[in-house]
Amino acid sequence: MPEHADRHEIRIRITGTNNPEQDVEDLKAWLEREPWLNRRSHDWELRPAGERDEGPGDMAIGIDDLILVVVGAAAAEITKSLGIALREWLRRRREERDTGERPAVAVGGGDGALRALGDPGPDAPEIPDPGSPANGGGSTAGD
Repeated sequence: MPEHADRHEIRIRITGTNNPEQDVEDLKAWLEREPWLNRRSHDWELRPAGERDEGPGDMAIGIDDLILVVVGAAAAEITKSLGIALREWLRRRREERDTGERPAVAVGGGDGALRALGDPGPDAPEIPDPGSPANGGGSTAGD
């Protein structure tokens, strides 16, 4: 569906979780509480992640992307507020993650080109799994 002057699509992809369908629903509910979104005419769509998408990793195959369709507003007007809301949701989701999960969010235009949100970069230390000794929540042999 092409974008029109008064219709803007923002693609959001969640990867690295055990239940991406539930995460999509949780994120949608999270964003619906945002006042900046409630003041605008908007709708939600789910679309299969296309092979041409440049998302964060192969785990996106077979996962539906959440499409936020905003009507009557310039995409630039909501980009900052959406970015803040997505970063906060991702921060909270990472705090509540299960063992083995590495929650990530990628965002882009409705055309499918995505960029990772809050990507720590290749030199960032890996976040240990919850309950592992490296996380500080488990015990170690020296305890």
